[in-house]
Amino acid sequence: MAQERLRRLLTAGLAALAFAVLPAVASAPKDASKELPKTPPTPWGHLAPQDRAVLQPLQKDWDKLPGYQQQRLQSAARQYPKMQPIQQERFQERIRDWASMTPAQRKAARETFQGMKKLPPSKQHELRERWLERRAAPEAPKPPQ
Repeated sequence: MAQERLRRLLTAGLAALAFAVLPAVASAPKDASKELPKTPPTPWGHLAPQDRAVLQPLQKDWDKLPGYQQQRLQSAARQYPKMQPIQQERFQERIRDWASMTPAQRKAARETFQGMKKLPPSKQHELRERWLERRAAPEAPKPPQ
């Protein structure tokens, strides 16, 4: 159970990486004279059909996403046709994982990702390698309860 939780947390951390949250904006002091311009949100219906097809797992949450995140996702969706099949599969898997998470799980994923960014590169590499090894290994059957 702990391994499954760690695996989901790491997957969520990588999903957060895919969506490139803006921690600097979130942690910036709220000074009215230095407010960053807000990116206006894009309604789901205004997306190009090919972008909607790529971003389909996020449709129900699309209107709740901040404009800057929508813009980053649209940019990624435009790059999707140029990706290798393995990259497309990984992108779709991460979007599905992210879409299936609760807001609390998404917050935990962001926090995990931010914590990983603070580690030295060698430790980041080590954790990434261990995560990839676990992910590639076939899952052991769970004991009956």
